[in-house]
Amino acid sequence: MTSTATVSAVIPVYNGERYLADAIRSVLSQSLAVIECLVIDDGSDDRTPEVAHQFGPEVTYVRRDRGGVSAARNDGARRSQGEFVGFLDHDDQWLPEKLERQLHELQQRPAAMALCAMAVIGQAGQELGTIRLQAQSDLVTGMLTFDGTRTVSCSSTGVVRRAEFLAAGGFDPALSMSADWDLLLRMLLNGGIAYVDEPLVLYRLHDANMSRNVKVMEHDMRYAFAKAFADPRLPDSARRRKRHAYGRLYRMLAGSYRDAGHRADAARALIAAVRHEPSVALELVRRRGGSSAGPSS
Repeated sequence: MTSTATVSAVIPVYNGERYLADAIRSVLSQSLAVIECLVIDDGSDDRTPEVAHQFGPEVTYVRRDRGGVSAARNDGARRSQGEFVGFLDHDDQWLPEKLERQLHELQQRPAAMALCAMAVIGQAGQELGTIRLQAQSDLVTGMLTFDGTRTVSCSSTGVVRRAEFLAAGGFDPALSMSADWDLLLRMLLNGGIAYVDEPLVLYRLHDANMSRNVKVMEHDMRYAFAKAFADPRLPDSARRRKRHAYGRLYRMLAGSYRDAGHRADAARALIAAVRHEPSVALELVRRRGGSSAGPSS
């Protein structure tokens, strides 16, 4: 597969002049060459077009009206010509053997999508840690209950079979922060994924990261959870844990609001967590030795 498969790279971007060149260079430096690198500009008003154009014909630049990152990714996938599509956020980078390693893994395990671990870096490129896919039991249930599971974002690590991605509806345009979580769950329900446990993507943390907006995260996760539990492909073993799943979701949101300094929202989310799963209250009391302090994540 690795010698004959064709891969298109899709980079969605909005006001990404600071990091876009690094992302493009990482695509063009792959040991398994892409057949095209599409930069989908979602209505930028900075120097993003100039940055993309400096690479000449090696990059296909597409400008579209502002529609959100999910719509931009889907637009790129529809325009692409490869058998596979690799997605890369404009502020992240691929390491040189990323595509080659993932296509090899897809050859060993038939699946619609391959992911990989991520190395976390700061604004200046300093190493901050590694994010790996982790699951104590089955990944679908773990994603819904947050029990011993950690996922990696498919928005920069994902390589997906183009036909299956489009048939599945792509990234949900109604979602922004949780669009990758939603797509990963649907790909799992659609036959599973392949995974390379090597940090082949540099995931950059900076002040503009979308993941810092807890309000948007709550909206997205509630929407994605409703979709998941309405999906007829969801295993009964996961469906039976719906109350537990929602309790854990709101407990996570309570901790995120607390860390962001939004105490009223933290208290509201904690009340919702206890309503869905009363044992959350006892767990918090045990952890705090009976303290009445604010919620914990």
